[in-house]
Amino acid sequence: MRIWALGALLVLSCSPTAPPPRASSAPPKGTTHYRVGDRVEYQMTGEFSTAPVRLVETVVAQQDNRLRIDVEISRGDEKRSFAQVLTDTPENQENNVIDALYELGPDGAATQLDPQKDLMRVYEWTLIKPDGKATEVKNAKCDKTFTDRSYECVCTTGRNVWHGRPVRFENAFCPDFLWTHGPARFWDEASGADILRAEVSGASHVDVAPKPFEPR
Repeated sequence: MRIWALGALLVLSCSPTAPPPRASSAPPKGTTHYRVGDRVEYQMTGEFSTAPVRLVETVVAQQDNRLRIDVEISRGDEKRSFAQVLTDTPENQENNVIDALYELGPDGAATQLDPQKDLMRVYEWTLIKPDGKATEVKNAKCDKTFTDRSYECVCTTGRNVWHGRPVRFENAFCPDFLWTHGPARFWDEASGADILRAEVSGASHVDVAPKPFEPR
């Protein structure tokens, strides 16, 4: 899973076995599919938040498998910006690894954060925090349509409890989608009301040669 994508953090919020971030492994050369200018946007609504949440992630630098991805998050009138430096390898994706983390001020000034301790703070506006561990978790193939095309995905479904209320959830992992994580939903089991609905509202891929890497 890709730590810089929303869906990975949604899974972290409900999975009993998700590992914490740790130090990066050494990068191999040039196997990443990401390029400078690649962008994804998620919109989140539901009872989990006092206002709709918008998450935008953009690749702003790349050298071999090393990436800088800027993260912009807004909740109503509130806004936050961060930069992540990471190495795109299967091992790092599986273990939720990033190399460095910065908070960006309104003037673009970067304040270095601890990638292990502060990563959840970056995404806290996007998270639903169930009362306990997920149960009845199942994985099955599913088809999802977003960004004007259809994807073959694997949907993880299950049950949990949120604020004392039984809820169900579904997260879509879509390997043919560059950012891999598709729509996600947590809903009240009794009423069907959305606790959290995450939709991919936009995505773009730039198939060009990489630019020089400038982590800050």
